[in-house]
Amino acid sequence: MKKSVIYLVLFLFAVVSAGAQKTFQGTVTYTYEVKGDNAEMMKSMMPQSMIIKYGDESMMTEMKGGMMASMMGKIIVNGKAGEAFVVQDAQKSVYVMKLDEQQVEQADVKEVTEMDEQKEILGYDCQRYKMIMTQNGQEMTQYMWVTKELKAPEIKAPGLQQMGGAMANGKIPGFPMSTEVSIPGMNATMIMTVSDLNFDKVPANTFDRPKDYTVKDFEELMKMGGMGN
Repeated sequence: MKKSVIYLVLFLFAVVSAGAQKTFQGTVTYTYEVKGDNAEMMKSMMPQSMIIKYGDESMMTEMKGGMMASMMGKIIVNGKAGEAFVVQDAQKSVYVMKLDEQQVEQADVKEVTEMDEQKEILGYDCQRYKMIMTQNGQEMTQYMWVTKELKAPEIKAPGLQQMGGAMANGKIPGFPMSTEVSIPGMNATMIMTVSDLNFDKVPANTFDRPKDYTVKDFEELMKMGGMGN
C-alpha cells in the first residue's frame, strides 16, 4: 500500500503540466476528505493535508497528520540530479528510488474523458476530467478538476515520463486543483482539494539529500512494517 501511494503521488503531481500557461513554483496545500462506507477507518490512516513544494525542476511532497504521514516521510524528486528519494527524518535516512521500467509497473491509462462540468476553485476556472487507469493489476477511476491557468514545472527524472501515460501526453492539460480517487477494494473515495497556493520561491536546497543522513535502498523502506505494496 505504501508503495502504491508513493507512486500515485508522483503520477498525479509530477506530470500534469502540458498545454497550460503560467508555471507554478511555490507551495501548494491539498486538504483531504474521505467519503464512503469505510470512511471512518480510512480517516485514521489518511493525512489531514498534503504539502507539495515545486522548484524549477524539482518537487517535494510531505503529508501532515494521520498514520500515513509518519510512514511515508518526504517524497523528493530532484530533476536536476535526475533522482527520486524518500527522506525519513526520524531515522535520519534517505531511501533512493529506482524508477526504471524493471522496478515500476507502468500505469496504463485506459480512458480519459473531458466532462461537461466546470467550477471555480480558489479563483481559478477548472474543468472536470474522468480518467480510468490500471496499475498493479487494479483498476482505478479518478475525477480531476484541472485549471489551464497554471501548470507544474517540467520534472525530468528516471521513470516519471513512463509513469505519466496520457497525462504526460497532454490529454489532461493544466494543474490539478482537486482529485477524487476511488480506493480499490474498498467502498471509499479519497478527495484532495487545493486549500492554499503560495507563490514564494522554494530554496533550491529543499530538494537535496540531507548530507548527514544514511543512504539506503528504497526497497528497505517498503519492507518496514510489512507495507510492501
